[in-house]
Amino acid sequence: MALVRPITIMNRYTATILVLTLLSSLLHAASLEIRIVSLDWVELKVTTTATAAQTQVQQSTDLETWTHFATISGSNVTQTYQIPTTQNRMYFRAEGGQALPTLPEASRFLTQATLGANYETIERVAQIGYDAWITEQIALPPSLHLPRNQSLQVIEQIGEEQLILSPFITSWWDRAMYAPDVLRQRVAFALSEIFVVSFKGSDILEDNQPALANYYDILMNGSFGNFRQMLYEVSTSAVMGHFLSHAGNRRSDPTTNRFPDENYAREVMQLFTIGLYELNQDGTRKKDQSGNDIPTYTNAQITEFAKIFTGMTYNSGAGEPILDEQEFIEAVEDNLTLPMARYGPMHEPGIKTLLNGATTDGGATLAGLEKDLNAAIDNLFQHPNVGPFIGRLLIQRLVKSNPSPAYISRVAAVFVNNGQGVRGDMSAVVRAILMDEEARSMVVAINDPTHGMLREPLVRFAHMARAFDMTTTAGNFKQFFPFAVESLGMAPLQSPSVFNFFLPDHQPLGPIAQAGLVAPEFQITNATTTISTINMWGSETIGGFGVGFETDSEVPGQPETRVDLTDEIALVNANNISGLVDRLDILLTRGTLSTQARQIIMNSLTSASATDFDANDTVRYALYLFANTAEFNVLK
Repeated sequence: MALVRPITIMNRYTATILVLTLLSSLLHAASLEIRIVSLDWVELKVTTTATAAQTQVQQSTDLETWTHFATISGSNVTQTYQIPTTQNRMYFRAEGGQALPTLPEASRFLTQATLGANYETIERVAQIGYDAWITEQIALPPSLHLPRNQSLQVIEQIGEEQLILSPFITSWWDRAMYAPDVLRQRVAFALSEIFVVSFKGSDILEDNQPALANYYDILMNGSFGNFRQMLYEVSTSAVMGHFLSHAGNRRSDPTTNRFPDENYAREVMQLFTIGLYELNQDGTRKKDQSGNDIPTYTNAQITEFAKIFTGMTYNSGAGEPILDEQEFIEAVEDNLTLPMARYGPMHEPGIKTLLNGATTDGGATLAGLEKDLNAAIDNLFQHPNVGPFIGRLLIQRLVKSNPSPAYISRVAAVFVNNGQGVRGDMSAVVRAILMDEEARSMVVAINDPTHGMLREPLVRFAHMARAFDMTTTAGNFKQFFPFAVESLGMAPLQSPSVFNFFLPDHQPLGPIAQAGLVAPEFQITNATTTISTINMWGSETIGGFGVGFETDSEVPGQPETRVDLTDEIALVNANNISGLVDRLDILLTRGTLSTQARQIIMNSLTSASATDFDANDTVRYALYLFANTAEFNVLK
């Protein structure tokens, strides 16, 4: 939604300030202009776009409640309206038609919606538009990780050197680089930072790579599925059960002072569904009569939910529970890819009190366990916090760190009802996040100092790799764990705890905290990671590309990566440094490269190409310079 400069006039009768703010639609259905006719009247001029069919002009006084103002049929049609200045603040917007995005707009959209896009993908979005592209992506079948993971081989010995490949990490990079369902891959990665599982420090999980891939596929399917189903599958996953210790959770036994483990019961509420405090639909906290925040749950409710998650344990592969610890250890590679098996006698009987006064009374049977489990999942799923809580977290991962309450409210409303009466439709939620006026408006992004986000190091690297079509001649992407974690500060499913690599409310000291804003990614941005990232970009762009991927091709069987710089090298060979910078500006910085940064890069590349740099060296040097610009690192 494009925000046009407000026009302020004084109303001579009411002695109040009137601000008329014009908003074009998120679909760019029309242009809107305003002209002051007198102190009592203004003129609104609406011109539909070349692609508009029927345009609805709407009016609001609070940016929340929009009312119908006028309907305009046809493209390139202009209508003028005389409006009395009787209200202190009025907003107008037009919806209906769709103008195709420019290349910078398409690039910015894909930076939000993917792990990176090449020039051809940017051009395609510019040709068909955002909404059509999202529709195409949702229709694609999921490129799941488990099938790819199972096809990979762990290389243990090459000559005299030992090489250890992580099949999950390898399959993750394979999907990140090659999978056509790029929107799903991006959303799944965002979900993996909400429904956190980590194999960091866990030998059992690290040794069971297919299980990690299988868990990730729950998030892949959930990206465009229903939130309720995803929550159920996460809660019954053996990987999650192991990570948050509710696998093997047993009913109470006061005689031995045994009580159900409360770990998952706490985190499923605090981190996966409703958060710590009651929320309004716009994500702001509700207050009690004393003005205090209202907790969503108490310790007593954690205890009650812990009873729900009893009676589930590791699966033998035949649907039978594994109750013996030694048997589990011996069979672990075969059962962690399966949902946890149910064992009625381990389940807590009796009445359990859920949220908002709801109860469930499943007994110590398979049917009773399933009854309690579904009651708890429904209780959480139906809680009014879920829409704004999950909506905000996904907006933070995809679009901006500090979404406005109005933005959160609009996304939460879609979570409640996708337009067809369905709650929790994640495909509708993702579309709402990406198509919202606050996500699409370049004007708002540039002029609003609270807009934007520091991009995650891993996403920045994936963007650079995808922009230039990274491939591997051996069919496997190799990644050294220490290098990725130390240089980028993160790697898939390797966060230090269930709280992810960074907290959603992290406030770095200084102007951001002083303004009451958050910047989550700055929690892993410090003197050490900043220097290591700069050094990594030097070694990967100038020295060779691939964050630990590129290796000596003379060693048999060892993978080797390539990036395609053909178009960029051709520009340098044609002595078109300006054209190279323009192209990289679209690919990497979304057409937002500042005049100052552009001039610095132009001077550096011109000097480099005039010395002993060949065209390939010049392009790689350009990638290094772009990788260290503010515009590449910060998404506005």
